[in-house]
Amino acid sequence: MKNNFANPVKFSLLLASFMLVCGFASATTYTAVVSGNWSSSLTWGGSVPPANLTSADQVIIGAGLNVTMDQNVTLNNALAQINVLGTLSSATHIQLNVVSGTLLGSGNIITSQLLLNATGALTFTGSIIADTLMNSIASLSSAAQMTVNDELNLSGIINVTIGGSLKMGANSTITVSGASIALSGGTLDLTSNYNVEYTSVSATTGLELSGSGLGKVTINVSGGNSVVLTSNLTTNDSLKFTSGTLILATHNLTVNGKLSGNVNISGDLASNITINTAGGVSSAIMFTTGFQNVNNLTINVGSGNSVKISSNLTVNGNLMFSGNSKLDVGNVMLDLAGDVTGAGSLAVNSGTKLSFNSSGSITGNINLSGAEVGKFMLNLGSGNSLKLGADLIADTLDLTSGILVLNGNNLTVKADITASGTGVVFSTTSSNITVSSSSGITGSLGFDITGDSVNTLTVNIGGSGSLKLGSNLVVNGNINFMAGFVDIGNSNVTMGVNGSVTGASATSYIITSGSGNLIMHANLTGTAKFEIGTSTYLPAEITLNSGSDTGSIGLNVSSGVYAQGTSGIQISSFQPMVNATWLFQNNIGAGINANMKLSWTSAAEVNGFSHTDDYISHYASFWDNVGDSMNAVFSGSLYSVTRANVTSMSPFAVFDQQTIPTGTNEITGTAGAIILYPNPAFQNLYIKNTFASTEVINAEIYNTLGQMVSNYQFKDDVFTIPVGKLATGTYLIKFYNDNMQVVKKFSKL
Repeated sequence: MKNNFANPVKFSLLLASFMLVCGFASATTYTAVVSGNWSSSLTWGGSVPPANLTSADQVIIGAGLNVTMDQNVTLNNALAQINVLGTLSSATHIQLNVVSGTLLGSGNIITSQLLLNATGALTFTGSIIADTLMNSIASLSSAAQMTVNDELNLSGIINVTIGGSLKMGANSTITVSGASIALSGGTLDLTSNYNVEYTSVSATTGLELSGSGLGKVTINVSGGNSVVLTSNLTTNDSLKFTSGTLILATHNLTVNGKLSGNVNISGDLASNITINTAGGVSSAIMFTTGFQNVNNLTINVGSGNSVKISSNLTVNGNLMFSGNSKLDVGNVMLDLAGDVTGAGSLAVNSGTKLSFNSSGSITGNINLSGAEVGKFMLNLGSGNSLKLGADLIADTLDLTSGILVLNGNNLTVKADITASGTGVVFSTTSSNITVSSSSGITGSLGFDITGDSVNTLTVNIGGSGSLKLGSNLVVNGNINFMAGFVDIGNSNVTMGVNGSVTGASATSYIITSGSGNLIMHANLTGTAKFEIGTSTYLPAEITLNSGSDTGSIGLNVSSGVYAQGTSGIQISSFQPMVNATWLFQNNIGAGINANMKLSWTSAAEVNGFSHTDDYISHYASFWDNVGDSMNAVFSGSLYSVTRANVTSMSPFAVFDQQTIPTGTNEITGTAGAIILYPNPAFQNLYIKNTFASTEVINAEIYNTLGQMVSNYQFKDDVFTIPVGKLATGTYLIKFYNDNMQVVKKFSKL
């Protein structure tokens, strides 16, 4: 006889068949004969079916009968069945638990809890009304008409097929644990108010969010897990985050209610977010690293209320405010690539970085609240503008491109203006600008040609640093120096009629490093003070005399003095003088009559300049010597000299009695007092002295480089100077003693 048990597979099949036969052999069929409780023998006409059906028992409830579960009932055998053709109902808190086996029939099931476990089966096609329905069957296809009054818990998919339906009751909840709802010919009724909660594991949204009655949505998946949107999400009640991330995945999010919890969102450049939360949002919104972006962001939380962002964010589209809402971006970077519209504000602090990177102008006014913004960057492209709706206080101002319109508000820079960029400020006399820094400003501050005026400009820059101007500027009020310099370069700074420069000193003044001018208004009631200099402090004052015309006077001061005023040999490289040229210009014209005062520090003195018998020399076609000669007056750290009755403006310089401004015409103290002949000379030059004095006269000959080539002393009426050994060319000869100074020019053949 052949041994069939030698094959393990055949043995297993035989064993399974044996057990199945034994199971059916031990199965009992319980058929209800009257309506009643499950535990009553009257209901079954004899033996009561066990509450835990662990055998292949069959329970049949016929049509027209109602069996009430007065205890929990469990199907717990793959061959067990409950066939409901009538009604199976339950008392409160009683559950029908399908662990394994089949729930079938076409009647009515009304229960507090219906639990469909992973190994169970539901082929029932009748009506199911449950307070709680939990499905763990991986993929359940149902033609039943299901109504859930309290909670639908989805650990497995429910696919509603033809003839079937699923309806959520008022104030019910769909709990999604990694599964979903599907429709294959059936219907889904989510018109009553209901809530959705995602728990335990990552999930992809589906039909559970499609109902008009959607209220609260809760994200409560464990850390590291996420909920991925497959369609736009609009919550009419609230959105709560307990744990996990909501991934927008190109879809839109609209919150029409409360937003709370540990809000963590993975953004998308194609997604829009709208927050309509009356009273504001108490929880901060965190965007996941690498997905810190949205398309449009709308904030509508009521006047004075706010939404806080706790991570960096790029708004690729538009930022839209409504109802004076506030977006709190403290300690994060907000990059706005589109427009800003509506009534609202941005709450900022020193950790905030704001970047406006639109390709066009910003429509709405930008209102900032908070002590200051860490960095404010404007990059709108040429000609496009952003208009402030409130004062701007920025640690760092970056004007990459575009126009910052102050709109009557004040601008304060507390640390730096970046070096790169072509952006400018549009300002009027309604705005004040303050620039501060502990060590200097990197870039320059430029103004739009049609908006280049301010009320006051305050400068407080440490470390001997300066604010560089990149354009002309009109200051209607004051320039207030607290520390540091203003370097106007090639730009003009024009002071208003009543404007002045305050707080200037030897360590804080206006530098004219280029061709720019400080322009002051001169009138008959005061003195125009020019707080100006180069690397040293070189202030000037103009006081108009009675009868003078009035108007504007501009001043540029530069290092060096030149033989032809602003050109030619730099005579300050070898002649004793103050190493500066004060170049005055004015619109008063021939009607000007003024007293001039020029001042300097000892650092500006060169080549043994003396403080005795100094004078202000004016270059017209030559440097003259008709100004008042005086000993320089010392006050504080400054020396100064004055010149009365100035009637024209051009270069001025400060000389002493030893200065020979080489390259100029002859300078005479008394006309005809010294006569040179022959001129040109070849071997000898004769000097005729017509001074009525017997004092010794010093004579010094200088070449056109300002170098002294010979010197003599004489007191005779006629004196001969040999010049035969001099090179052919032009020379100056200076005659002087304690009572006179004369400079003559001669040529050597």
